[in-house]
Amino acid sequence: MATSISFVGLSCFLLSLCLVCSVKEGYAFEELRESHAESYLTHTFEVSSLFASSICNHSTKANERKSTFRVVDKYGPCFQPNQQRSVVSPSLTDIIRSDRARIYSIHHSRLSKSSGRRDHIVEPNSLSIPVKDGSAFSTSNYLVTVGLGKPKKDLSLVLDTGSDLTWTQCQPCSRCYKQTKPLFDRTQSSTYVNISKSDSVCAYVQRPGTVPPGAETLCFYRIAYGDGSISLGFFSKETLTMSAAEKINSFLFGCGTDNRGEFDLEAGILGLSQESASIVFQTAAKYNKIFSYCIPSSASSTGHLTFGSQTPAPANIIYTKLVAQKSPSYGLDLIGIGLGGTKLNISESVFTTPGTIIDSGTVFTYLPPNAYPTFRDAFRAAMTAYPLTTGRPDDDLDTCYDLSKTSSVKVPEISFFFKDGKVVGMPGKSSLVTYSKTNSQVCLGFAPYEAGDDEIIIGNQVQRTMEVVYGVAGQRIGFALIGCT
Repeated sequence: MATSISFVGLSCFLLSLCLVCSVKEGYAFEELRESHAESYLTHTFEVSSLFASSICNHSTKANERKSTFRVVDKYGPCFQPNQQRSVVSPSLTDIIRSDRARIYSIHHSRLSKSSGRRDHIVEPNSLSIPVKDGSAFSTSNYLVTVGLGKPKKDLSLVLDTGSDLTWTQCQPCSRCYKQTKPLFDRTQSSTYVNISKSDSVCAYVQRPGTVPPGAETLCFYRIAYGDGSISLGFFSKETLTMSAAEKINSFLFGCGTDNRGEFDLEAGILGLSQESASIVFQTAAKYNKIFSYCIPSSASSTGHLTFGSQTPAPANIIYTKLVAQKSPSYGLDLIGIGLGGTKLNISESVFTTPGTIIDSGTVFTYLPPNAYPTFRDAFRAAMTAYPLTTGRPDDDLDTCYDLSKTSSVKVPEISFFFKDGKVVGMPGKSSLVTYSKTNSQVCLGFAPYEAGDDEIIIGNQVQRTMEVVYGVAGQRIGFALIGCT
């Protein structure tokens, strides 16, 4: 059912259409709020729409564009293998634990690369083309299906803005985990090519200390993840199929022959970071380092991943700057957070000192420990109509609600404030994560980051249904409402 929006005055209506406003407009909005201190721009929707159904509802956007893949939730009915197996979604505690491991690996990876120690690189663990929800290991909840080789073999990969290398499991395989479809057999593809260790592109990957017998002259890679999972194999070239009419020849990817860890039936990872080996940079001549995605609203819906500029552009999209200092992650100049367009009274330095990234592989959104309580308390104050639960799924998720006594719920919009004056409003519905469908219990999908993490992360759940457009060449990122339905 379509989400309805209640507005405080005409100014709120206009701002909601624009989604993002200038500093001047933001002041007008805040002045309006001063006379309505307890009113926020809110989103009203049915409680049942928060929970996944057993039937897949496809977004039509993926059918309207070229170079587009459907994004699906790995634990939902839109991921075809789930129609033949029982699926147990990870608990919120499992997700928090995986998020923590991923956050650690993001920091470790950036430090290793900045120091030039590529022998100690740890890749962020995430997974997804159409976007499907990934495993607890990867915390990236979403998968896409790509075609590799000639003849083409379809592979379900995790969509990951934190990883550079695209890799998949390959036959012959010395050690591989179980996946939903047959492994890619490099010996059966007429376009597969091994890369020599003397090739300049071999510098794109980390190489292990030892390689298998017979592979001494080839480019052998190794990727280690924060939870201890690894992939080792041949850095290779192959044909990547984007659509029936579009193919990428000599695409660089990892052909993994030794893969271990907490992977859960996916074939590998699609790397979307700002590094030379990523699909974003490999396809720069064709798509100008532009890609966008829309994460589905629930496990029973689909989203999309699109490469290249869109015509027409998403309605009312507004751009803010990407921050180069956070590369290869996608950094943002966040200076504040609020509800319904009203900025909370938190010093800008609380946000600018640690810095912020947006990540497709982290599930929840993590705020500074000295900012989170203010945000949480304001959210609770706006949600007093709904009872807080006495029990909660995890200590980090401390704001959970029992919605069993109501058929609809009104939630304030989440507002992100940026240094260039832009204000991005995320639908209130996307701020909630489901806890218990039986008891209609949900939690605020935000938490404080741990000491030592020192980085704000905007996770994938709060991005749901938004069209998020990455203009890497122009170092900007755009947000638009109703990216997928």
